[in-house]
Amino acid sequence: MHESPEKATSAANDNPFLEPLEAYLSDEGLERRLSNWPLAGVDVKNLNMQARHDLLDRLQDQMFEPTLSAIDTTTRLYRMIRRGYTARNPASISYKQKTMSLARWAGKELDQLPWLANYAKGIRICGITGSGKTYEILRALTRIPQCIVHGKSLSADWNHMVQAPWLYVAMSHDGSLGGLLLQILTTLDAAIGTTYARDRGITGLSNEKLAVQVGIILINHGVGVLVIDELQGRNFAGGARGGLAATFFLRLLNFGIPLVLMGNPFGMDALDSFSQDMRRVGSGGSIEMHPLESYETDFTDTLAPALWRYNVMPEPSPIQDEDGAILFKYCGGIRDYAARIRACSQRIALDEESPFVTEEHMEQAFNGPDFSTKERDLIAGFRDKNPILLQQFDDIPWRRYASRWGLHAAAPNASAPASPEPAQPSPEPEKPRKPASQKAREAALGKRTRKANEKAENAASRADLDPEDMRKQGLQNHLISGLAQLQSNSQPQKSFAPKGV
Repeated sequence: MHESPEKATSAANDNPFLEPLEAYLSDEGLERRLSNWPLAGVDVKNLNMQARHDLLDRLQDQMFEPTLSAIDTTTRLYRMIRRGYTARNPASISYKQKTMSLARWAGKELDQLPWLANYAKGIRICGITGSGKTYEILRALTRIPQCIVHGKSLSADWNHMVQAPWLYVAMSHDGSLGGLLLQILTTLDAAIGTTYARDRGITGLSNEKLAVQVGIILINHGVGVLVIDELQGRNFAGGARGGLAATFFLRLLNFGIPLVLMGNPFGMDALDSFSQDMRRVGSGGSIEMHPLESYETDFTDTLAPALWRYNVMPEPSPIQDEDGAILFKYCGGIRDYAARIRACSQRIALDEESPFVTEEHMEQAFNGPDFSTKERDLIAGFRDKNPILLQQFDDIPWRRYASRWGLHAAAPNASAPASPEPAQPSPEPEKPRKPASQKAREAALGKRTRKANEKAENAASRADLDPEDMRKQGLQNHLISGLAQLQSNSQPQKSFAPKGV
């Protein structure tokens, strides 16, 4: 259920699409409107056991404490919706003409359509699992009505019209465009009570024709934004079908329908590889969501204090964690795990009939069945900035995080101008090569010259030596006498042993 905010001071200028949404899309009181505190008004001390467990069930999925990044994302989303409706005023003649032109494209394929001059804005949201991208977007969307029924309007020239300000769908796991289109129609039917998904005249079309028909249907129902989640690398592994999905996204923007694409980093990389025009999706903002650092204000001053306040125990915990360091130890800055450790540790304390939670309960929850071994590795990887632990996860770009943490050489930035290389001295011109026969003659001549020089030097040296110097004749005499001694030693010796022995 959406919450009705205070009436906004500004008014839509005769725009039937925008007028009922003006107050909801206002920035006024946005933090208050986004906040959700399941413990509000609850007398925690007097709860029974079942009520405490029920409130813990609501912690992870319903407690919402707006961070600065969540407020920024929501503000961008609301402004994009408002801007889109401003450009699609059903009371304007130009928009009526455009709608009629789009209607004539029914039955054509995507590649048969001309490209219009203008595009709607888009937002990209990229982040690993558990970082809170879906959680934040859905919180922002559900503050807006999903169905608005219009009566007769002379300015828009209709008697009855049902508007869908937003739709949220998940990308089909096989990456097929047909699966995505069917999910869009099914979601629209559930939101405004139509039956497009059961109409065989529509769903029986080829994917290329159905894509055009879906775009026309979204225009006719004044969809303010289409959010497509769960974009992953495997969604676009099919090559051609991935390219067809990318073209469909571009066509929606060209029709004038604002778009939000969300997924993990590899999904966004795969999507971008099909067309550089996909950069249009980021025209309203390109948001990267990472696990929070232990020192970030969103963690130390917002998320961690809120999670510590969410206490269903009879008594407050004696744990003093003013900077959130203890909580960070068990979540690594990932919001989903921070909420889980708080809920699971309180459950253990309740089962043990403890009046409050201790860090021992947190340790039990972390090392027990509430967290798998790989989840503990994932948490430790971000907590300790250890990319080695992240290598085992196919959907986490561990190299990028290693570079982010200064532990791995970053890839060259293609957008930055290349540094000029230092000038190298000009190489000296090579000498002409000599024939092999000439090299052989020069080598033989050099060898004879060296021998002659050595002989002359030796003769001159002996002439200056004393006659008794071994280096003149003594060496020869010494060698001769040594040879005689060797011969003498080798002759048989006479025996001087006494007889009879």
